[in-house]
Amino acid sequence: MKFKAFSFLEIMVAIVISGIVISTAYSVFVFVHKQFFIFTSAKAEIRDYFELSSVLNREFELAKKVVKKGNQEIEIQLIDKHINYSFFNDHILRTINFQTDTFYFTVSDIEMNTVNELKEELLVDYLKLTLDDNKGNKFLTLHKNYGAILMIE
Repeated sequence: MKFKAFSFLEIMVAIVISGIVISTAYSVFVFVHKQFFIFTSAKAEIRDYFELSSVLNREFELAKKVVKKGNQEIEIQLIDKHINYSFFNDHILRTINFQTDTFYFTVSDIEMNTVNELKEELLVDYLKLTLDDNKGNKFLTLHKNYGAILMIE
């Protein structure tokens, strides 16, 4: 009895072709996975920047007072709570009550303008942060408009 079958050469060619197809598919998978990881990390960095920007803007606008505590620290005084921001070279700490949030940005420059230099409590009406990342500098600029009554005090 004679059976129909593939020859040894035909099987070897099929194995070589399937090996090429599998290695190509694996290479594409590895490349797409690396690109996805790069995209995800860039997206997280952008999300963190916008989160910091939105939180700091909102608290700066709603604040009764923004007080300069040091060259790299401010205290935002709201009606019911006080929020401290400490700006370090490689991160920013936001402390409210006993909860601390950390934003991982490189703060290369801080500009603060105070309104009442003659008093003990220096009120900040302008804050500009220069944040460095791998793609360049980002600037975060905040303005606080104090009412006339607070300025007279």
